[in-house]
Parts: sequence; C-alpha cells; structure tokens
Amino acid sequence: MAGTNIFHRLFSSLFSSNDPDAAKKRMLKSIAKELQKSKFHYYKYASHEVQPSMAKFFYDVYKAVAPAQKLFENTNPALLKNAVINASLSEKQLQLENAITEAAISEQAKTVPIKELRKKVEKDTAAFVAEFDGARVTHIDSLYNKLIQFRNFVSYDFYFLLKKFDSSFRERNFDIQPHFVPITGTYIAEDLKNFISVAWAMPLDTTWDDMFKLVKSIKGTEPLPLNVWKKLLVRLRSLRDHSIFEMMIKLITENPQYSEKIKADNVNIVDDYIASVRKQSEETVAKIQEHQTSSKVDGLLGQIFGNTPVRELKNYNESNSSAFVNKNIGSYIYSAPLSYLKQFLLDFTKKEMRELSDILLVRGEWSNTALSKPMSEAYHQLLEISDRITTFDDRLAETAEVGIKIKTFMPQAERNKEARNIIHTLLRDANAQAGAFLSSATQNYVIYAKNLKLILEDFVKVPNNELIMNWRHLDSYAEGNLKNMCIDAYKKIFSFVSLLQNFPVDSHEDSDD
Repeated sequence: MAGTNIFHRLFSSLFSSNDPDAAKKRMLKSIAKELQKSKFHYYKYASHEVQPSMAKFFYDVYKAVAPAQKLFENTNPALLKNAVINASLSEKQLQLENAITEAAISEQAKTVPIKELRKKVEKDTAAFVAEFDGARVTHIDSLYNKLIQFRNFVSYDFYFLLKKFDSSFRERNFDIQPHFVPITGTYIAEDLKNFISVAWAMPLDTTWDDMFKLVKSIKGTEPLPLNVWKKLLVRLRSLRDHSIFEMMIKLITENPQYSEKIKADNVNIVDDYIASVRKQSEETVAKIQEHQTSSKVDGLLGQIFGNTPVRELKNYNESNSSAFVNKNIGSYIYSAPLSYLKQFLLDFTKKEMRELSDILLVRGEWSNTALSKPMSEAYHQLLEISDRITTFDDRLAETAEVGIKIKTFMPQAERNKEARNIIHTLLRDANAQAGAFLSSATQNYVIYAKNLKLILEDFVKVPNNELIMNWRHLDSYAEGNLKNMCIDAYKKIFSFVSLLQNFPVDSHEDSDD
C-alpha cells in the first residue's frame, strides 16, 4: 500500500510538471510567498485584494507632492528648458548673452554698420556657443531630464487611484482622514503599471539638491520640503529594489512572466537651444538689414523717380510670382529691380541720356574716336537691354512660349514631381535672364558714368581740351547748360546703380539671353 502511494505521488508529479496551468500556479504561489515575506503587506493573494496599507502609502505620497502638482500645472516646457540652461550658463556666457539678444543687436545697429554688425554678432555667438563644453552639456541635459521626470512623477493621478479605495475622497483635501477599504486587484493593475513607469524612470539614487534649487529659482518656492522628498525616495527605492509592485501586478494579472522595462526619455536640449540662439541672432541681423535696405531703396526710388510709381512688368512681376511662392516652388526673385531698370531705361536712357549722347558722341569732335567707343557701346547696349527685357517679359505671357508651359504644368505641380521640376527649371531660367539684364545694365551704366566723369574733367581744361575739341560749340545744342546736363546725368546714373546694388545678383544665375 505504501509502495502504491509512493508510485501514485511520483506518477502525479511527473505529469503535473508538464501541465502549464499547474506550473503557472506554482510560480504565482511562490511570488505570493515572497511578497508576503516582505515588509510591504499591500496585497492578499488568497482574496485577490489590495489592502488599505497600499492606499495609505499613495495617500502619503500624494499629500507630500500635492504642492508640487499645482506648481507644475500649465507650465510651458520651453520655459523649463530655458530656465535649466540659463541657470547653467557661465559668467562669460552671461556677458555675451547681453550682446546677442534681439534688443541688444537692434541697439548696436544704430551706430554699427550692418557688415560690421554681422561679423560682431557672428563672433559673439560663436564665443557663446563655445562655452558649452562636454561637461556643461551633460550637466544641463541631466538636470533637465531630472526636472521632467520629477514633474511626470508628481503629476501622476494619485487622486484617481485613491478614490478607488474611498469613493468619498476629495481631490487635494487632506484635512479629513480618508477611510480606505480593500479593493479587487484588477481595479488598479493599470494604475500600478502607470505608476512604476514614472516612478522608476527617475534617478532615485542621485542627489536632487540642484533640481530643487532650480525649481525654487523658477517658481520662487520649493516644490516640497527637500527632506520630505529624500525620505520619500528611500521608500520608493525600497519598493523598486524589492519589486513589490511588479510582484503585485504578476499576481493580479495572473501572469508570472510579466516584465516591463522602464526606459527614461533622456532629452538633449542643448543642441536645439544652440540652434535657436544662432537662428535668432541671424534672423535679427537679417531683419535689420532688410529694414535698412528697404529704407535705402525707398529713398533712392524717391530721388530717381520722384512721386511717380514704378510700373511692374506685365508678366515677370510680384503678382504672378505669388502663385509660385504659395506652392513653395520658387519666385520671380528679380521682379522689383527689373521693373526699376525697365522704367529707368524708358524715363532716362531713352530720353535724357539719348539727348546727351547725341550731343557728346555724335556732334562732339573727339581727339581720338577710339576714346568715345566705350561710352558709345555702353549706351547702345543699354538701349538693346530695354528691348530685350520687353521680349523676355512677353515670352512669359499665358499665350506665349514659356507662359503656356507654366500655365500647363502649374496645376499639376503639387502632386506631380516632374511637373514641379519643369516649373522650377522655367523659373530658374527666367531668373537667370533677369539677373543677366541687371548685371549687364549695371556694368554699362558704370562705364557710361566713368566716361561722363572724364568728359567733365576735360571740360575744366577748356581751351586745352584733350578729349572733346568743340566744347563751346556743343553747348549751343543743349537745352540749358551742357556741363549741368552731364552732372545731372552722372548723379542720376550714380543713384540708380546704388539702387541696383541693393539687389545683388547670384552669379550662378547670370546668363546671356
């Protein structure tokens, strides 16, 4: 009989070892025993109930961190990032920072030429960035991540969890002692998982003095007493090291294999901050330069054209350019200066400059005709440019060669890459031609003006002229005084060239028409 019992037990054990359910039960019982041996009696395996003692733990934590919860409500993450970085700047950076703010750069622009200002801002920004060595970057990122992990922990919904143990419990009301009762474990399994995801993500074994000091500098008060937080850390470490909540989750979910790797999201904030500092300083200088250029351009337009508005070209203009800008394809980048050039060619070159050229180049008796050739060629080149601009602009009309292509492919540009590339190419070619007109006109106006200057210098030498021999005779062909005509023409050309210099042409886009 005894042998039979022994055989029966052996037989049962052999088969039960291959039974997954039996193996799982043995593992769960083993976990329950281990949990029972700990000092944290938070769960009764027999009844599957979470005990009020665990609710009491969360209540104590909630009571401790409630002030910090309110402190972090509606806090802008960008504010926290800047606060961490500002608190970690070196003395040199604090000095340099005052020179690269938008207000500081704008103030310097009042007395420093824009080119010098750009170089100075670039130098100051580079020196500011250089102070972020490896140690400083590591400290900043570590401090910020600690701050965010602390915020995530104190922002955990303790109230939602505690209300499951006492339905009458009121949010952040610690004047009335709550009455916690045992609850079924399945009610809080997800709450426990969420808690350990924020609690164990914190560096529980490190010092928190620097973070508390930072929060006080931002908010004007500590999030909670530092000694209270240190005591809480001891309890959290003990719970983590003994895997108390993990064992509870295994028992509640009846999954002895449950395991969750807690990974803290470590954010690197210094690189983004450096990029933003550089961007801000560059954009500030660019904005100042744009404003100065705009003011300068307005002044020169007034000198050149008076109150007469400059007419846009029919097709290569700002209005048509907006369609490309809206689709992020490009633009007619020289529409403004090219319209200025066309207007100046019509108003000055084909009128005043033509009259002056007829007197000087046709009626003038040059000591050597070769000396007049550069001036004559420059003048005729300018007349040709005027006609070429008209031809170029007409080709962009909706019924013309290039314009038809633009009209055909524009509706497809957003969804069809090939159509987009065709439009981009057409724009590139148009801008290249427009840029070439501007470059050529500028060069020819400069040549003409230089020769005017030589003529004026020659006029002073009368009667011992070296260039034009019949100055006195020429004066009779001028409406007024020939010398004054030359001076006025020189001034107008100088002003117009100065205007075009505010619209530098990309050398890669220069092209012959």
